[in-house]
Amino acid sequence: MFADAAAKPPGRDRLRAALNQPLRGEPALRRESVTELLDLSSLGGRWFESRSGPGYVIESVYEPGHCHGDVALHRALGIAPARLAGQIRDPRLAETAPERFLYVDTETTGLGGAGAMVFLAGIARFEDGLLKLRQYLLPGPQYEGGLLGGLGGELDGAEALVSYNGKSFDVPSLESRYILSRQQSRLRDLPHLDLLHPNRRLFRGVIDSHRLPVVERELLGFEREDDCPSAEVPERYFRFQRSGDPTHIRPVLRHNAWDILSLVALAAHLAAVVEDAGGRPLQAARAAEYAGDHAAAARHYAASLEGPGGRAERLEAHERAARCHQRLGEWEAAAEHWQALIDEPRSRRALPYVELAKLAEHRLGDLPRAYVLVDEALTLAGRGLIRPGPAGGELSVEALEHRRDRLRGRLERTRARSRAVD
Repeated sequence: MFADAAAKPPGRDRLRAALNQPLRGEPALRRESVTELLDLSSLGGRWFESRSGPGYVIESVYEPGHCHGDVALHRALGIAPARLAGQIRDPRLAETAPERFLYVDTETTGLGGAGAMVFLAGIARFEDGLLKLRQYLLPGPQYEGGLLGGLGGELDGAEALVSYNGKSFDVPSLESRYILSRQQSRLRDLPHLDLLHPNRRLFRGVIDSHRLPVVERELLGFEREDDCPSAEVPERYFRFQRSGDPTHIRPVLRHNAWDILSLVALAAHLAAVVEDAGGRPLQAARAAEYAGDHAAAARHYAASLEGPGGRAERLEAHERAARCHQRLGEWEAAAEHWQALIDEPRSRRALPYVELAKLAEHRLGDLPRAYVLVDEALTLAGRGLIRPGPAGGELSVEALEHRRDRLRGRLERTRARSRAVD
């Protein structure tokens, strides 16, 4: 019994063996020359030596005039980082030249926990006006040090990251591998433009799904043909790893390359939207308001009201414009937008009545108007023509009645003082 127990490797080493990872006591794999390593020449890449071991990289170069869908890649070189910095609320991005952006996308084995390995790390950056794409491939788990070392060298020369859902997926996946490999990375040190979040915020109600293929089609005019579905990516990698047959991994390389080109095009598209250069004033208004530029937001909301937008967009534009004007202390302009919401056909909200009443009472000095607005809201609520808010809120029937009674009392005291003066 004791002999059998002694023959079994420790639990941690058994786990590493199950994951096909080198045991702790094994030295890092090294060769006198990378040319002696596995022949992957049919993939068009090359072996390289990093400070953490050998790795394999596939390089592609795209001319600046190359179009990804409707967007020419060179437009990303014209990005004004200061405008995009407001969309992630990180002022460091404003000081970064577009040439120093590092576009990052990864593919993983899909296993949970420590067993989820990054087997492909694609990065792109502009160099001498050309977009250079490098895909760091993991031929086997024993080469992970090379993949992480090669990517680390790319991070050393970057000043900002650009990804799509990278804050929730790519960066945590890479960080866990760096930690398990006892390597350092700069992933958390760089400002990170995760394009998922501003696109979801700006195009709310415009795009039904914010999955990258859908966003590509709707915003970039790019349609993937014969793409490798994401669900098939891990299995294709395992087939490649077992057989060494590059045909299994080529569709994954193309899938990853399209992801990265979409990052470049989406960054350029987002910059155009933020600057209102794409004919989308509502999205430009949302971007300006999020960045804290309420004057620009109010102008863009007003411009969107002149367009062919639907009722939901019109209601949003009036309400958000009113709030922007209030933040700027422009009370009359805010009142006009709240009144427009009251005049909106089939308007069933108590909100504009209450907001305009507060403006009339506290900013415009018009107590009679404030009283009439609240009284009208209560009358319409009693008839079922507007929806009051839930109990306990300032839009509830009880709150409206309390506001009306308070305003009536103020009016009566004001009239009494006027009569006493007379």
